[in-house]
Amino acid sequence: MTNKRPKRRKLIFFLSLSGLLSVMIFFIEWVGSEESGSLALFADAGHIFTDVFAHIISLFALLIASKKPNQKYPFGFHRFEVIAAFLNGLLLIGIALFILYESYVRYYGEAHVEAETMLVYSLIGFAINLISAGLLVGVSKTSLNLKSAYLHVISDLLGTLAVIFGAVLIHFTGVKQIDSILSILLGLFILKTSYGIVKESVQILIEADTSDFDKTHLLEHIQVLDGIQTVPKITVRKLTSGVFSVELQIAVQEKANRDQITLEIHKVLKEEFGVPFVSVEIISSKMLTKLESVTIRETEREFGHHGHEHGHSHDHRKTKHAHHH
Repeated sequence: MTNKRPKRRKLIFFLSLSGLLSVMIFFIEWVGSEESGSLALFADAGHIFTDVFAHIISLFALLIASKKPNQKYPFGFHRFEVIAAFLNGLLLIGIALFILYESYVRYYGEAHVEAETMLVYSLIGFAINLISAGLLVGVSKTSLNLKSAYLHVISDLLGTLAVIFGAVLIHFTGVKQIDSILSILLGLFILKTSYGIVKESVQILIEADTSDFDKTHLLEHIQVLDGIQTVPKITVRKLTSGVFSVELQIAVQEKANRDQITLEIHKVLKEEFGVPFVSVEIISSKMLTKLESVTIRETEREFGHHGHEHGHSHDHRKTKHAHHH
């Protein structure tokens, strides 16, 4: 454990520093948009805001990864990250729609844009963004989480570069509408990104089947094990980015070593695939057909009630009560 801690501390430090730089850029560009009258600079500040949130979520994920699952939260706290991402996505959709509306109004209105001020502020933002990208480029290879934060920073760089280019164009052509056109492009970009965040979050929360996990590769590993006949069911749940839980139903031959098969499957999933939550059900082929004939009692599900109220449990409570007296 000791060798892991400094590494995690280093990642948290780099991520925090990069996040603080993004906060700095956000405020610089926000002030710049007020001073220069540039909506594109404000849109870029909105884009940077998506990055700030991405950093917070990545930090949250790093801190939460160290919290162990418990009885109440058997899968740990990974889904909190997904809820945060979902709320972030909704907020960003709101920001993007506001930018698009403002861009439309400004395009046909009399917009006053000071290209020189716009250029100065966007250049400052770009320089700080470069430092942020430099901080994350090395550590982004160590974790999926940090890679996503790094990609956010790179997309910010491109956004700010577009604003710089726009400021130069406005300076030389005097066409103020360039600012609105840039704002529309940045607004659409934020909308696309945030829609992607919301869609993925919803899919994770409703436990949709995920294409992120290579089931075919897993089957190749499992089917070579001694005694296995078929793998009727593989259920993969995505808990958050890069973290999965896997449930397997395995049909085996009569004389198969069930303990050995269970151990091998746990080893494959945990050591090869890095899956922390593994559940294996081993049954015979005869049992498989019996299980398929077991039906769900629909009546209670229709009313959203999943209770287990049979006569015997009620009687059991009565007799238990009687014993106490």
